[in-house]
Amino acid sequence: MRARSAISLGVVALMFVGVGAHAATAWFGIPVPKGMGNPHAPVVDVANVRVPPARVPPGEERYMELRGERIKADVAKIVDFSRESRRAGDRVWGRVTGFPAAKRTIEWVAARFRDAGLEQVEVQEYAAAPETPMWWASSWEVRLIGDRAYGADTRDVVLESAVPTSGSMIEGPSLEGPLVFAGSVGEALPAIDMKGKIAVQRVKPQRSAYSERRPTVERANALAAQGAIAVLNVVEQTGNMHVRDFSNCRVPCFNLGAEDGTFVQSVIERAAASGTAPVRVELTLAASRLSGLKGHNAVGIVHGTSDENIIVNAHADGWYDAAGDNADGLAVLLAMARHFAKLEHKPQRTLVFVASGGHHSAGLNGPANFVRANQAITAKTVMVVNLEHVAQLEIVPGQWIVKASEQPMNFGIDNASPFLHALGRRAMERYGFNLNPNFTNSVPGDLGGYAPLGVARVQAIHSGPMYHVSGDVLETISIPGLERAARFFTYFVAEAAKAARSEINPPKSAE
Repeated sequence: MRARSAISLGVVALMFVGVGAHAATAWFGIPVPKGMGNPHAPVVDVANVRVPPARVPPGEERYMELRGERIKADVAKIVDFSRESRRAGDRVWGRVTGFPAAKRTIEWVAARFRDAGLEQVEVQEYAAAPETPMWWASSWEVRLIGDRAYGADTRDVVLESAVPTSGSMIEGPSLEGPLVFAGSVGEALPAIDMKGKIAVQRVKPQRSAYSERRPTVERANALAAQGAIAVLNVVEQTGNMHVRDFSNCRVPCFNLGAEDGTFVQSVIERAAASGTAPVRVELTLAASRLSGLKGHNAVGIVHGTSDENIIVNAHADGWYDAAGDNADGLAVLLAMARHFAKLEHKPQRTLVFVASGGHHSAGLNGPANFVRANQAITAKTVMVVNLEHVAQLEIVPGQWIVKASEQPMNFGIDNASPFLHALGRRAMERYGFNLNPNFTNSVPGDLGGYAPLGVARVQAIHSGPMYHVSGDVLETISIPGLERAARFFTYFVAEAAKAARSEINPPKSAE
């Protein structure tokens, strides 16, 4: 492998910005991507979005803890724990369980529980499952190798949006090969020689990368079976974001933002059309599988008049700034805890508030560990409510228009309790919470850890365009949406706390 001096991203930018006519002689005259810029800034235009205020029934104006502006202050603080991670030098920044930012977040939540007057507040530490080490990338680079055949001023370009997918490994210092465009996910594989090449495939999510996981990985595996030594996934979402999704592609796999990916495809096509040497790329990656990590849950209790309890959960960890996954849900949990801790709002059933870890970290699932460590509490649980992705602005994929509303959410009640269905519809109408009209029994995500309890599990959730991307920032959260979510779930939990256990968990029909 030929030696090549490192070029900082800032120097690369200077080479291609403001150099006048010389820029046309680099990379066939195709404009070089500008990079990611400020990754904490929104990648959609939210400047003129004015969301209607929350619907507040008469008499509930005095519930000050549930006001959107108050909750947003907590969202901002939670997001800042992620930004601390980036300032500390983490390439994949965020509140990642097993690392300092996540622990600091949990400790901060526990302190807010104490300030609110919750009882039996503690931070519960747990160990990662030894059989499930967590894949982790500490550094990487995707570098297009410059060649004077593409223009006299052509220099190497580092693609700033590149992110390795989980499970990727590179033996040795780097991996280099020619690029070949392999079409789009959903299309048949092209009849071209992949052996020894690095394949580029486009991914066009209908809503988010979540829905494209299986087809993208299956196609990457097929490309590897045809001889590709690595795969670059061009994720067609707006801007030039980090996209943290997909895993186990069989060969080293990197996601690219839309702008970087479009540039890569363009230079591949131009090189082929001009008969010059194929464009080559050099990949570097330092990744390992970590064991011995520790996770943390924060727990606080508001005692009711009954020793039966309802668990209210929100995961505290998240990739990147993670404003909508899940700073918004965690901030609503804090608002509910402050509300119910007031004597005038004392619930009939005891409420157990859990800020859980490990939603995104293999072997560190917080809810499952909470259940194992708190059998005296969970033996008296009648329902679990999960708060996740509750107040993101609605973004139209493809058009990338931001609507003056929140992302529509799927409302799931796993046991299909008629009482809970009716309660959910009543609360939706009462507060204008943006739920899809057809409720389901699907409760993916954190509620899986509570499945052993065999009680009703309830959540509103969505996987919109900002799912697991660096564009999930504070400005994409709806302040009225935070209030709608807080008032909806507070009413839902308060009413369920009064109901008979048989209404919440109706007997199963005889088969």
